[in-house]
Amino acid sequence: MERQRRNIWTVGAIGFAVLLFGVLGIIQTQKSYDTVAFAKDTSSVQEGLPTIGGAFELVDKDGHVWRDTDFRGKPMLVYFGYAYCPHICPTALYNMTQALEQLKSSKVVQPVFITLDPERDTPSQLKAYAQNYHKDFIMLTGSKEQVDKAIKAYRVHASRTSEAGSEDYEMDHSSLIYLMDENGDYRAHFNHQTPPLEMVERINLYLESSE
Repeated sequence: MERQRRNIWTVGAIGFAVLLFGVLGIIQTQKSYDTVAFAKDTSSVQEGLPTIGGAFELVDKDGHVWRDTDFRGKPMLVYFGYAYCPHICPTALYNMTQALEQLKSSKVVQPVFITLDPERDTPSQLKAYAQNYHKDFIMLTGSKEQVDKAIKAYRVHASRTSEAGSEDYEMDHSSLIYLMDENGDYRAHFNHQTPPLEMVERINLYLESSE
C-alpha cells in the first residue's frame, strides 16, 4: 500500500512538472510573439501580406482637408485613437512626442493622429487636445463614413463600449503606431507602451536602410 501511494505521488509530481513547463513555454512564446508584433521592421513591401494603409480624406483641427497623397515624400507615424481615451491614447501620444523630439520632429517624420470617435472629436475638440502633445501633430477627423474608410484601410479595430445614444462612453480599440514610408506603404509598427528610445532606434534603422 505504501509503495502504491509513492507511485501515485511520483506520477502526480511528474504530471505537475510537465504542466508547469508547458505553461512556462506558452508564456515565453507569447512574450516572444509580443516583442515581434509590437516592434516589427520590414525592409520592403511584403507580397501576400494584408495591406495596411490606403486612401483617406479627412479634416484637421483648423478645417483644412488632408488626403493620404498630401503626405507623400515624408515618412509618417500614424496612430488611431480618441480624445476622451483615459489611458492608452495619452500613453501612445506621449511616447510618440518623446520620440519625435529625439528625431527632430517633423523634419524627419510626420506624426498623424486619426480619431476613432468623430462624433465627439470635432475640429475644435482636436484643437484643444493637440495642445497636450507635439506641435507637429496633424490631428484628423471627419464624417463617420470618412473615418470608417481610414479605419478599414489601416485594419484598426474600434467599437463603442456602451449602447448607442449614450454620450458617456469609451472605445475598445487596437493601439498600434504605424510607421509608413514616403510612399504611404507600411514599414513597421509599435504599441502604445513601446519606449520612445526603441521607436527612435527602429525608425533610424529604417531611415538608414532607405537611403
